[in-house]
Amino acid sequence: MLAAVVHEPGPPSVLTIEEVPFPPLLPGEIIVKVGACGVSYRDVVERNGTYRRDVTFPSILGIEIAGTVEAIGGGVERFAVGDRVCTKAFSSCGQCRYCRTGRETTCRQRRVVKGGYAQYVALAQDAAVAIPNDMPFEVACVLGPGAGVALNAVRDTAHVQVGEAVLVTGATGGVGFPAVQIARHAGAIVYAVTRSETKADALREAGAHHVVIQRVGENYGRELRDMLGGEGVDVVIDTVGSQAFQPAFDALAPHGRYCFVGQLTDQEISINPARIFFKRAQLLGVGSVSRAQLEDAVKMAAAGIVTPRIARVMPLADVAEAHFLVEAATETGRIVLAPWKEGEDRQ
Repeated sequence: MLAAVVHEPGPPSVLTIEEVPFPPLLPGEIIVKVGACGVSYRDVVERNGTYRRDVTFPSILGIEIAGTVEAIGGGVERFAVGDRVCTKAFSSCGQCRYCRTGRETTCRQRRVVKGGYAQYVALAQDAAVAIPNDMPFEVACVLGPGAGVALNAVRDTAHVQVGEAVLVTGATGGVGFPAVQIARHAGAIVYAVTRSETKADALREAGAHHVVIQRVGENYGRELRDMLGGEGVDVVIDTVGSQAFQPAFDALAPHGRYCFVGQLTDQEISINPARIFFKRAQLLGVGSVSRAQLEDAVKMAAAGIVTPRIARVMPLADVAEAHFLVEAATETGRIVLAPWKEGEDRQ
């Protein structure tokens, strides 16, 4: 089968298309014929060497996977051959104290999903959930690390309430865009932050009440707080991390909840603890997506509440260009790879 392989960290050109062995099928696993795989920023920072946790080379990247079950291993009960599925970012043991208390994203035995940049991939059955027959693979593949994580942040971590003001950084990104949609659906007043004025209309269409353009060297936080009567926003959903922290925290209201969802660089932040306790602020970490959250995200997508924006669907052979586009951040929406040539049956 064909796959895009990284032998060492580096620029997009280190991704090469190669013939690789068909993945072995182990007990508790399924083989999925990959219909589509999203190109996430996690893939980019693994490829360029910034992200190193659980990363070894050579590597086949790709955590945002959707496709059709081709074969099932011993002990698999959730799926049958022919089922359509999408993935969360990891599998978990199901037995530890974290898994047994609904906190599977913290499972100490979790295994990262990888291998979507290939025609077939082996997955633990725990890492996949079923999708409707009429849901396109290019939509389904981005739901787990996108809408599922956004749902975790907005609903289950920040507990956004009707009428609250919610600020979303990196709002045109894979997590930011569905976070805007989900916060709007929850009845919040949504402030979407982007670096590009050309993306403002797309954010308004997604449900943002206000679009904030973040310009280099400018701090919109105090201005936004003044716009809100000196109070600020009740919740920050920060999908960017250190580069966005200062203005976003400045915009936070007293007793506000600041949710850290993403970190795009290795840059650290510095803050006087007094700023936290004077605001009575809550700093909250959002960790990936659980099976239940992904199942809910699939239902929300099927109902049209979440509508992932797909910028391009590209052949696997164009994987280096896909990484270049994701790094350049010029596209509004997700870049998705289709491992099968046009005309081949991906069903």
